[in-house]
Amino acid sequence: MKAPKSILVVLSLLVLVGCDSNPKTTTSSDEALRQYERGKELFAQFYYTEAKESFEKALSLDPGFAMALTRLAYVHFRSSDEDSARRLIGRAVQLQSVVTEREQLYIRLFDNLIHYRNNTAAAVADSLIEMYPREAEAYVMRGNFYELNKKYEKAVELYEKAVKVDTSFAPAVMSLGYAYSARGDQGLAVQAMERYIRLEPTAADPRASYGDILLRTGRYDEALDQFRKSLELKPDYWYAINRIGDVYTILGRLNDAEKQYDVGMTKMVVNNQTRATRIAVNGDLFMYRARYDEALAQYNQALAMDSTNWKAAFGRTLALIKLKEFADADRMLSGVHEELSRRNLTGSSAMLDFHWLRAKFYEEQEKLDEALVACDSAMEYGSTLSRTEVYNEYATLHLKQRDFENAFAALEEALRLNSNYPHALLTLTKVYAASGDKQMAIEIGSRLLELWKNADRDFRYLKELQQILGRRGPQT
Repeated sequence: MKAPKSILVVLSLLVLVGCDSNPKTTTSSDEALRQYERGKELFAQFYYTEAKESFEKALSLDPGFAMALTRLAYVHFRSSDEDSARRLIGRAVQLQSVVTEREQLYIRLFDNLIHYRNNTAAAVADSLIEMYPREAEAYVMRGNFYELNKKYEKAVELYEKAVKVDTSFAPAVMSLGYAYSARGDQGLAVQAMERYIRLEPTAADPRASYGDILLRTGRYDEALDQFRKSLELKPDYWYAINRIGDVYTILGRLNDAEKQYDVGMTKMVVNNQTRATRIAVNGDLFMYRARYDEALAQYNQALAMDSTNWKAAFGRTLALIKLKEFADADRMLSGVHEELSRRNLTGSSAMLDFHWLRAKFYEEQEKLDEALVACDSAMEYGSTLSRTEVYNEYATLHLKQRDFENAFAALEEALRLNSNYPHALLTLTKVYAASGDKQMAIEIGSRLLELWKNADRDFRYLKELQQILGRRGPQT
């Protein structure tokens, strides 16, 4: 049920550090500059609430501080508050004539980014690289746009250049780790994140980012350990708190996950958009409990609060599909596509999520050929990593067609990067059971029972597994 990596995660890698040393940043106040530099450091560590406070202090001292306005705008954008972000970046744009050419380029870049003019923003990043070839951040930002447009090798190339330009530039090392992981090089990803930790040993995010890579490869206990180590360094680090919730969700510990998300919400920049996302997460948890009507109610509430909330729109579509309210689901799919169009993302990796949803839409109606075509479309937009869930959907469709050979082939791909991927293991158990290989069904099912040994009783995937193996589990 969980969507593959979305564009929001890609954009979150656009860290804003190091872009104003030589020439000096334009401001009338030394103290404003100090607060600004502090805000940059905090944002680079993904401490959004504290960064916001520092940029606001800088602006209280110098209301015409263009780069502080730009950075504060991006904090709001990363917190899904587009209205505030656009209001602030608009003020920064009006001040371009009084700042350096270098600052003007950054203002233009983020103005375009916040307005979803991604191709223009990428072109500005190219100009930054051409004019300031020692600017490590410019390479990272350009690499992010390559990832957005599914050009993963080019992204890796830009991140590697950023590291070459500045070997101590931690955001480049972090971005490189995630890019290696996206293209399937988990060993290189681990090495990059270990280097990230060495560069920033007292910061919380390197440990959390390392945990992400371990999570992607199915090393759940090790991932939890890294997220907890992150919290030892910063007990209120919202990202690590929420990621622990994500691990608990994978393990079926839904009540524990909910508690984590409740805490994580209090540590984020709180606005209507983040509140809506938290309500949408409640919807996700109801989906995992197969309580689709209640999930739908949560998604409706979230969308009433923030009509552009991606998580709520995605979840509401899936809930309608599970409830077999196909006319409404079809309208939601159209709405999701319109929102992706508004954000200029219809050529981006975000379209994998959209086409995966379409595949589920057709699957629930037993339109299996149409669902397979939707999977083919999803594959065009994914990375090696994000295609995992699509392969699992292929296997599900082939199972329904009783095409066991192709189902097994798809599952081999789904499990290639993460041999402990629960959704694929559950599908594999189903395929073995349907093909008459009871012993292998029991063997794979036993692995899942061990993984879900502490899962809540109403975790729907556990209940599905128990139905396959018998109520008493593998002993039957």
